[in-house]
Amino acid sequence: MSGEQAAPVRWWRLAPWSGNRLMRGSDRFESSAFLVVVMLVLLLVPVAAAVGTATNTRLGDQARADRETRHETTAVLLEDPRAESANVTWSPESTFHASAAWIVDGTTRIGRVQTDAGVKTGHTVSVWIDQSGNLVDAPKTGAENAVTAVSVALAVWTSSAAILVVMLFGIHWAQARYRILQWDREWRNLGKAPGWPVS
Repeated sequence: MSGEQAAPVRWWRLAPWSGNRLMRGSDRFESSAFLVVVMLVLLLVPVAAAVGTATNTRLGDQARADRETRHETTAVLLEDPRAESANVTWSPESTFHASAAWIVDGTTRIGRVQTDAGVKTGHTVSVWIDQSGNLVDAPKTGAENAVTAVSVALAVWTSSAAILVVMLFGIHWAQARYRILQWDREWRNLGKAPGWPVS
């Protein structure tokens, strides 16, 4: 029998229901714990999916509410954009801001807005404001909400699975420690058994 064919046989013999008389109680306990962890990790998949779905629904409701209370308007730049920090060297990932002015109900409002590096003073940019005319973030899109929901679902599954795996390693360590102590005790008592010389 090849190694690949023998592997399933070896795993089957280590199953807690195996009739192998050489299996110790600790071996059966550890293999049972392994099976429980595998089943729990699999059961976590629909749980994580449900969390992701609920998150996507909640974010979608929030985005719809934001679209009802926020609107897009035009602002005029009052200065050339600058990086967030004077020590930041320009790169494609740099974030630039500039003072800009926009009009709300005939009143001019001024604030700092995020913009591209290439625009200049006097250029117009689109900004989002709330019902009071204050700058706010743009409502999240469906794609952004989906990415966030998937990230949350993966985080729930991976963190929960990691905890279960750590618990499994803890059980394995405890069982290995128990077996070592048991072997040490039996080895020390070996010379005291009938028929064996006492050292």
